[in-house]
Amino acid sequence: MQKAPQNQKNCFFISPIGAVGSDIRRRSDQILRHIIRPAARECSYIATRADEIDSSGMISTQILERILGDELVVADLTDQNPNVFYELAVRHATRKPFIQLIADGQAIPFDVQGIRTIEVDHRDLDSAAAARESIVNAIRAIDEGQPVDTPMTYTLDLQDLRGSGRVEDRGIADILDVVQSIQRQLVRPNFAAERSDLAALTEMVTSWVEGGLLSRAELLPMKDRFRGKLAAVWFENLLEKAPVRYSNEPPF
Repeated sequence: MQKAPQNQKNCFFISPIGAVGSDIRRRSDQILRHIIRPAARECSYIATRADEIDSSGMISTQILERILGDELVVADLTDQNPNVFYELAVRHATRKPFIQLIADGQAIPFDVQGIRTIEVDHRDLDSAAAARESIVNAIRAIDEGQPVDTPMTYTLDLQDLRGSGRVEDRGIADILDVVQSIQRQLVRPNFAAERSDLAALTEMVTSWVEGGLLSRAELLPMKDRFRGKLAAVWFENLLEKAPVRYSNEPPF
């Protein structure tokens, strides 16, 4: 199995590969060669795809070892390949760092819609350069300790909150449901109905804050969940309006 030199980390690239000479293989090769590998190298990672693994053992076992053990996984969601989603789900379960990308213009599947996904048109040099830069920035944020959020993380957090004996925790679980709905709307607000739903949701949460039902201390744990620019601005404004119930509450 190919491993990184001692001063480097491993990055496993999950991607539709296709047969040699196929359009799928050519696209994956170009994404790996011109986007993933240079970005990884800049951050002292070495990127490897499944077909590059040493075949001296069971390939499926070696792939799982890489998915479970590598410091970073980059997953290409283009064309919603079932194998890619299976392998990404395994990575999600580890709560270890991962980065998602998808072909520009393709819809982000619902189950991962709330997770930041880098869009790229590999045939456009500007788009490829922007994607490479985004991956570099994402890796640096990961190396600096940015928390890893997955749909599984969110579900487990909600289960803990809903099972809590504190009324406040169960209330936060309800708010998190609303937050997730807002994030889904902000990913691709293409339709008038979605914009209307989003407006209603934000108005509801804002009214709870202005009515004193949510304090700054109750909102702060959710701050890092907002990655979209519009959502982040809305939440910062919400924090400014939120009442301070206890003298030792941290500043936002």
